[in-house]
This record gives sequence, C-alpha cells and structure tokens, in this order.
Amino acid sequence: MSQAWQSAVETHKARYREQIIDAAIELVAAEGATKTSMAKLAQHAGVGRATLYKYFADVESALLAHVERELDECAARLAAATAEHADPLDRLQACVRTMLDYFASRRHRVGWASLDKADLSAAAMAKLRTGMTRLHQPFIATLGEGTATHRFRGELDPQRHGKLIFKMVASMQEDIADETLTTTDAMNTIWSLMMRGILEQ
Repeated sequence: MSQAWQSAVETHKARYREQIIDAAIELVAAEGATKTSMAKLAQHAGVGRATLYKYFADVESALLAHVERELDECAARLAAATAEHADPLDRLQACVRTMLDYFASRRHRVGWASLDKADLSAAAMAKLRTGMTRLHQPFIATLGEGTATHRFRGELDPQRHGKLIFKMVASMQEDIADETLTTTDAMNTIWSLMMRGILEQ
C-alpha cells in the first residue's frame, strides 16, 4: 500500500470516528443515555452497525472518546495561551480565562449536557477524573515560576495551590454552561479572590 493511499485511509477512518463521536454526543444530549442504542447511534451517524463496532464497543466508549478529544483541545488551548505571556501573573490570568471561555463554548455545552445524562460507569468516571489532571499542569507550572521569581508569595505550594485554583475555576463550569453566569463575571469573581492570596506583598 502506497504512503498516499495509507494516508487517505487514515484520514477516512479519522473522519468516521469524529462523525460517530459527534452523533453520540448529540443523541445522548437529546434523548438520554438509556434511549441511545448502538443501532440508533449507527443510524444517526450515517454508518452501518458493523462499521460502528469497528470503532466503539458501546455508547459509553464513544462518549469517553469525546472526553479525550475535549481534554486534548483544552490542553492545547492552555498551552497556546500560556506561551503568549512571559509574566507569571499574565500567564495565570490567561489560564483562568482560557478555561472559562472553553466552558462557554457551544461544543462544551453540548458535550457537558450529554455527559450529565450519560450515567457513566465507575470505571469511566475514574478515567474522566484521571484525564482532568492533565489540565492542572499549566496552573501548577505557572505558580511554580511565580514563586521562584518572587512574583507570587513564597509560601505558596505550586502543586497544592495550582490544583486548588484549577478546581475553583472548574467549579464555575455548570453555571457558565447553563448561562446563569457570564465568563466576565466568573473571571472577575475568581481573579479578585485570587489576588488577595497569591501576590507577594
């Protein structure tokens, strides 16, 4: 098989996979997990059942693939945002704003609605929690640099306080997704609280 043909096949497979994941998210958001069968998913995705099973063993597997896809995108957004700033304070603010903007995106809202209705297994939830730890790292690294350069208070523990800041930001997710809180209000609330606790006096 030529390299060009192999590349075309891989592109085709990736497109099918994305198509199935998107269909799973849409179906579960609209009908709930209990009413979303593999037969319905195949129909909604526009693929045969045999093709569907080549990609995912069940609906939950497709939903978890969505989670992994979103974590990859969010991690990439955080990396791009932090790369734009040299000052740790600006970098930390960029991390917070990037996460809040991500929570407000339509793709996240649809995905969050689906996962909320999915009744994921304990194993799937454990995998989700493990995946989320990847997003702690930009916060931890930024606090580490800020304390090392005396931009932030020296007694801060980057590991512990970085996770704490991330979890504080993540706690705004549901309110932003259901539009009871704007990203601007969330940013102002978080930032005013943080500035009292992290800056070197």
